Amino acid sequence: MTLTASRIEITPTGAALGAFVTGVDASHSPEPEVILQLKQAWRDRHILIFKNQTLTDEQLLAFANYFGDILQQPAYIRKGETEEYLPPLVLTLANGAAQESSVNIRPNYQELLPHIDHYWLPVPSSGSFLYAVEVPENGPDTYWVNLAQAYEELDNATKQQIAGLQVRYFNFYGSKDRDEYGEPKYAAGRAAEPGERVAIHPLVRTHPDTGEKVLFFNAASDVDILDYDHVEGAKLIARLQEHIKQPRFAYRHQWSKGDLLYWDNQATAHYRPEFDANATRILKRVSLRGSRPF
Repeated sequence: MTLTASRIEITPTGAALGAFVTGVDASHSPEPEVILQLKQAWRDRHILIFKNQTLTDEQLLAFANYFGDILQQPAYIRKGETEEYLPPLVLTLANGAAQESSVNIRPNYQELLPHIDHYWLPVPSSGSFLYAVEVPENGPDTYWVNLAQAYEELDNATKQQIAGLQVRYFNFYGSKDRDEYGEPKYAAGRAAEPGERVAIHPLVRTHPDTGEKVLFFNAASDVDILDYDHVEGAKLIARLQEHIKQPRFAYRHQWSKGDLLYWDNQATAHYRPEFDANATRILKRVSLRGSRPF
């Protein structure tokens, strides 16, 4: 079965980003014009939402691969083990039961602050697909933030202040001695701790496909600003943390089983609240390789 562009509909969510796609069965191969139409909608709206999908891991991986090269996350040593573990291309993000392919570091029910996936890599992912296998009836919802709009709505003085700034991010991904994070702090020029990964990215990124300026800011980890006054840097980071959480920049997604979301990791951040630790929530994620932010 193939899909033609005339059979699909793309409807904006009415929020700052996101569009619902109907007429696409991600378990089948789309025709070239469908892929092109979806890619353009993704550039315009930053999130595509496909409802009522039924996918195996292989079908999810095959569909994602039409939109880019699959990202292989680095190997790491899990807590209590000595051998390196290479995560699968299809990751299981679950809290309902122990999952061999789950790579979440912190407990999977705790709050996730606004973050950009793979910000801790020199080359973060360009986007991700997230497929709901099983979700609780009462949430949690996930919120995506339009970071291009967040940049656009900064006042001119702040835009001038942040132009050219480089932010250093710290992350414990892969540390076998750490299970979870505390609240993010301003790092004030400190050295990396054992097991931490450090990446440096521009605070204002140019989107590689659209040319838009993006407030490329991850609010979920320790950070500092290179070659910048520590007191003023901490104030600026705190202000940006509050700025990107304004509801007008966000799309709130209420999950249902079978939902498939494909988002632009180069122009969005996402977050969700804490939820019941005993609820069963299982999602599958595939990420695409990106390019070095500039």
